Amino acid sequence: MIKLQGLSEKQVEEISKQIADAFYDYEYNEADIGLIKFISSREAMFIYINAIVQAAYKSHVLYTTSDRWEGYLMLSGEGAGGKIGFVDGLRMIAAEKKALGGLGNMKKFINACFCDGGTIETRMKKAKCKFLRIEMLVVRKEYQGQGYMRQMMEFAYETAESRKIPVILDTDDKDKAARYEHLGMKLDRVRDCGEKFHMYDLIHECEGSR
Repeated sequence: MIKLQGLSEKQVEEISKQIADAFYDYEYNEADIGLIKFISSREAMFIYINAIVQAAYKSHVLYTTSDRWEGYLMLSGEGAGGKIGFVDGLRMIAAEKKALGGLGNMKKFINACFCDGGTIETRMKKAKCKFLRIEMLVVRKEYQGQGYMRQMMEFAYETAESRKIPVILDTDDKDKAARYEHLGMKLDRVRDCGEKFHMYDLIHECEGSR
């Protein structure tokens, strides 16, 4: 895995476009509508993802699989190697508000994502447990099915293992959750966040993290 650094603004935007297209073109399980419920256009998806990618890149928590950029991984928490700065965080929030169509829609989105008892991250923090969180993991469409998702998951596991902490994530689709389970995550709970919108909380307990 390579930590992305030394890139031009244009290169970072190209990464954002690749990730945004992967999210926008994803075919959800029939039980889920996911992020598309709140972000209905490709342009809005780019604005939303670009805000996250820009903040992750500047905060040194954005990784790729190789110099061909087959997949991207964003980490947070213990062992991530950085955290989102205050100014970058504000810029990210402003861009997300624009992508979601204003403050009202952004509040609805946040309420949905944190519904039904809160995220696994929230619950871990309340319990004062350290963790490594997978904020985003995506394999570009042309490289899917070639083992890059497993490569990124193993990198996260190894990073967490060295600190004896669990890996956590949440996702918005039943099929995505199943793929994470296949690669070593355990389904912690499914949160019902409204019509055809579910959040699947997953955890991987590394040795010594219990």
